[in-house]
Amino acid sequence: MITANVFDIKRFSINDGDGIRTTIFVKGCPLACKWCQNPEGLIPEIRLWYARNICVGCKSCIASCDYGALKWDDRGIAIDHTACTRCGKCVVACPTGAIRFDAREMSVAEALEEIEKDRPFYGTDGGVTLSGGECMASPAFSLGVLRGCRERGINAQIETSLYARPETVEAFSEAADKIIADIKLIDPARHWLATGVDNTLILSNIRHLAAKDANLLIRVPLIPGFTDDEENIRGIAKFVASLAKDIPVELLNFNPMCREKYESLRETYQFDPDQREIPQERVHALKEILTEHGLVAI
Repeated sequence: MITANVFDIKRFSINDGDGIRTTIFVKGCPLACKWCQNPEGLIPEIRLWYARNICVGCKSCIASCDYGALKWDDRGIAIDHTACTRCGKCVVACPTGAIRFDAREMSVAEALEEIEKDRPFYGTDGGVTLSGGECMASPAFSLGVLRGCRERGINAQIETSLYARPETVEAFSEAADKIIADIKLIDPARHWLATGVDNTLILSNIRHLAAKDANLLIRVPLIPGFTDDEENIRGIAKFVASLAKDIPVELLNFNPMCREKYESLRETYQFDPDQREIPQERVHALKEILTEHGLVAI
């Protein structure tokens, strides 16, 4: 049975492709972006998750653990993931759901069953989007879901970094109705520093998809201090304009709502707590750079 670890299913999504969609978030990503909006999706394995905002401090989880994996400190429950066996006793013991697993193993059939529940809401434009993490990091599962959607006449799209082998990208290009791909940074050195990988493979995959006339949307996440400078946007615009087909580019504004996730993971949040979205006048100015290169800016 083909499975993957799914950490969220977002229903009635309007920001992950066309129309009303069901977005399935698959765990595991080859990148480590410093601004990742879904840091719980970076590693492929299922782990315990602690939500301090709903914890009542009863410590029932600690009492239930036979392995010493949970302790209490000034930030609430501290999880030793090396000691945790994922037996689930603490999850059962927690009265509020503050301790839970961050994902569940799901088969292709189970994913398609969830998708079918939302089918009446898709209309003519909506459907399913596979996201993550990185859906291409679980190719057997993701391709199975995409092909199952096609058999059912359900539009299926993907959100991806395109950091994958060319043969994997080729398979996804045949199975998906649309590919929404990120270009985060055009300079390879800056890309490496911000994401942990070089962008050569990503750009090569984009060139290939453009040459075969794939249905492609380029997204640029506007991250303060990382990707939102004119030099980067101009470089991306020049690259996209050089491709073999006209491809629209969407500038995706910074989302400051993931701070609590980093607190739960006890990892450093890269931004000032007061950091907000980039002002719309600034976004408009960056869009003008795209249009100056003859691109359709979304």
